[in-house]
Amino acid sequence: MEWKIFPTEKELGRAAAGEIQDVLKEKPDALLCLAAGHSSLCVFEEMVRMQNAGEADFSRARIVGLDEWSGMGREDDGSCAGFLWKNLFSRLPIPEENIRLFDGLCRDREAECSRIEAHIRERGGIDYILLGIGMNGHLALNEPGTDFSLGAHVAALSETTRTVGQKYFENPTPLSEGITLGIRNITESRRITLVINGERKQDITAALFSSEITPALPATALKLAGGAKVFADRAAALKILREGLGVLDDETAGSDGFEQGTDLRRA
Repeated sequence: MEWKIFPTEKELGRAAAGEIQDVLKEKPDALLCLAAGHSSLCVFEEMVRMQNAGEADFSRARIVGLDEWSGMGREDDGSCAGFLWKNLFSRLPIPEENIRLFDGLCRDREAECSRIEAHIRERGGIDYILLGIGMNGHLALNEPGTDFSLGAHVAALSETTRTVGQKYFENPTPLSEGITLGIRNITESRRITLVINGERKQDITAALFSSEITPALPATALKLAGGAKVFADRAAALKILREGLGVLDDETAGSDGFEQGTDLRRA
């Protein structure tokens, strides 16, 4: 798994959006899976800038959902679908018929998981997936202890996710379950970028960097995936460097130890 460190969140977002830009150049109708969450916002802003500047074309891109809170749809405050539509889809020329998200309002959630799996299969798999990491190391709603072999499934939410998830809602909102792609779907994606930004993520970033592969920290499953990349900003990576867990590539490091795209490796 390749690690790169960026001096700012903005430069991290530019680099991650550049990965998507490259995918669309090779395959204009690529199937993209994009995480809903604050970590993705810097990437979304750059995607919109690229479209407006004529540097990327999202008009043929296809989207499949990553996860959704159970009992919520696009119109619900704090829903994953609502977040994506507000912050990205409404600002890009992606045809609505090209967007297939989880329906958190569905009556038969197992059937919904099967439909999402079929959607991915019929389109030849996910070409690119953008991920964030939870404070407990989850990917999407794959909580600690999740079987890495699972595909799309209904997930019980951990106490950490139920608590941290409140930041997406204007008022206290009970959260207990969600529908999510599984670790298998994630690791089978052709290209994977995990973005980690902000000082609040220092501890989990260091844990991911130093941990062995274990279901106790779901994001470590990315170490099994070919082509997975971690893009972290300076704030998120400081603990790794401060505690000597990793070192920056001397050939690319700037005078302060950072410059755009500096490689990070184990000490």
